[in-house]
Amino acid sequence: MKKFILILMTTLSVMALNAQVVSMRVRQGTYSATDPDGAGPATGSVSIRFELISTISVLADGLGLSIVFQSSKLMATPTNTTIALGPLASAAGWVQQVDNRAGLSITPVVYGGQSFDTRMIITFNQAQGTPNATIGTTWTPVAEITYWTKGTSFPQGGFIVNQPGSIVAQNELSSDGGLSTYPLESPNLNSPTALGAAVPVLFTKFDAKCNANGTLISWATAQESNSSHFEIERSSNGSADWKPVANISAAGNSYIDKNYQQIDLNGGPAFYRIKQVDKDGQFMYTGIERTNCEVKNITSVIYPVPARDVLNVVIKSDKSLNTNLMVFEITGKLVRKVNVSVLNGNNNYKINTIGLSAGEYILKSSNPTLNIHKAFTVIH
Repeated sequence: MKKFILILMTTLSVMALNAQVVSMRVRQGTYSATDPDGAGPATGSVSIRFELISTISVLADGLGLSIVFQSSKLMATPTNTTIALGPLASAAGWVQQVDNRAGLSITPVVYGGQSFDTRMIITFNQAQGTPNATIGTTWTPVAEITYWTKGTSFPQGGFIVNQPGSIVAQNELSSDGGLSTYPLESPNLNSPTALGAAVPVLFTKFDAKCNANGTLISWATAQESNSSHFEIERSSNGSADWKPVANISAAGNSYIDKNYQQIDLNGGPAFYRIKQVDKDGQFMYTGIERTNCEVKNITSVIYPVPARDVLNVVIKSDKSLNTNLMVFEITGKLVRKVNVSVLNGNNNYKINTIGLSAGEYILKSSNPTLNIHKAFTVIH
């Protein structure tokens, strides 16, 4: 009976210990756009870092790590480039047991909208002694591998993600000589990591078209990294004499579709381009769009309608003057007032509509020389 109780207590202790959760994530370390051997098909190299975190600190004596990747964008290096980091590097007696960097083809799986066709597995074990590599309660790097990229545009190395131990049995941490095991969780399973160097801004659309108010310049981005603003420029000949039309703030950092618009009230033959400026001052230009729009006798335009967070006001004037742009509720109550200096030519202003209740509003000018009386709607 005592032996039975001892076995039961030991079993319960192991079960209680295994309630602990250990999670893994993968991140990009460094990236180089230089072909490592100069012979192709590699276009660069990227290091991948494996990190662990535990709900309660645990002493490890064995570790299996794996990722799925896209073989069309990523390839193994000719020699083993695996490096132990953190507790695996500082503790004694740890050696790499399995080196499957090239990976094995798998039935394609989809995570976060990305399809993966190859799985890589590596393992580390403590050669002897008691567990001595501490996995703590903050994200801790344990290993890093360098791969060669194949892509020529971001993400040059495609996407990677680590699957949980419930899918890949080797994805686990062991302790107590293997008596205790912790299948690794994958909290970022549906948010794959992109490998490579992101371009500052990836444009998906840029056009300039005539409408009733002049020329509508539209553009869209699929991603932005460190972007500061967009400068819309106009030229009469498309080769010189570029003049600013407007300056529009960029998203900064974004991996979702962003849409932008700007109205130019000047008519006639014109060429347009956008100067995209980074936060560090670097810039790039889009291609050039040409229009020949007829402009009616319009002095002001507001957009977008309905408005959500901001109302853009474009005023074309043949003189300089000062005025207040005033927003009234439909009842006549003044809820916003912005003092502006209107110059000869095109003028662009923004009125913050955050905090306004959803409903109908009127925009007016306090200067009778500038006749503005425009209705618009605010939505949330």
